[in-house]
Amino acid sequence: MSNDYSKKTIPAPGQPPNVKADAQRTLEVLQAGGLALMPTEVGYGLIAASAEALDRSFAAKKRKPSHTQGVVGTLAVHQELHMLPAKTIDMIRVLHEDLDLSFGIVAPFDKSSKTLQQQSPATLANVTKEDGTMAVYVGGSALLRELGRLSDAAGVLLLGSSANVSGSGQKFSIETMDPEILEAADVIVDYGLQRYHVYGGRASTILDFANMKVVRMGSSYELIRDRMLKFWGVELPPDPDFGK
Repeated sequence: MSNDYSKKTIPAPGQPPNVKADAQRTLEVLQAGGLALMPTEVGYGLIAASAEALDRSFAAKKRKPSHTQGVVGTLAVHQELHMLPAKTIDMIRVLHEDLDLSFGIVAPFDKSSKTLQQQSPATLANVTKEDGTMAVYVGGSALLRELGRLSDAAGVLLLGSSANVSGSGQKFSIETMDPEILEAADVIVDYGLQRYHVYGGRASTILDFANMKVVRMGSSYELIRDRMLKFWGVELPPDPDFGK
C-alpha cells in the first residue's frame, strides 16, 4: 500500500486491531457521509450510510446505479425491517447467533418501519426491490458486531457491497484490492486475510427465507444447508462444489 493509503488505514502499521476503537472510527466516517472499506468474514466490503457515499461506491465499483444494494445489519435490524413468521425469525436467530453462521436474508420488508421512513428516497430505491423484498446481511465478526451495536444505537442504517470492481471477484485482503476501491475509501480497516477465502472467492450465501429458496450459494452454504435440514427439516439443493 502507498503512503497515501496508509494514512487512512487503521490500525496503524505495527499496531494490533482495537475492535471498539476501530468500529467507533468507522461509524464516525460513515456519519460524516464517508465510505468505509472494512473486513467481513466473506471478504472486504464497501460500507456506506448515505446516498452520496453509495454513489461513490458504485462509481468505484463501476456498477450501474440501478443495482440493488444490501443492508449490513444486526438481528435487531433484520427483525425490524423484515416481515416473516415468528418461527422463521427464530430459525434465523439460531442460525446466526447460536450456530455462528453469516448469511444474507431476503424477505418482504415492512414499509412502516421507522428506520426505512428515515431514509432518503434515493437510499430507499437502492435497498428495496420492486417485488417488495430487501436483503440484510448478518455477519459474525467481532468488528461487524460492534459496528452494528453502535450503528443501531445511533440510528444509522449501514449499506454494503463487496469491495471490488464489478466482475473482478471477491477480495479477501487489502493487498489484493483494486486501486479504484482504495482511492474511493475514506477509511480502510485492515484486519488481514479473511477466513472464508477458503471458499475460492465465493461471496456470502443468500437465502429467500419467505420461500425457503436459495438466492446464491456462497461461503458456508453446506453448513447452513446441513443445519436447516437437521434442526428444521428444511431441505435445500446440494452444493455441487462443497459438502453434500
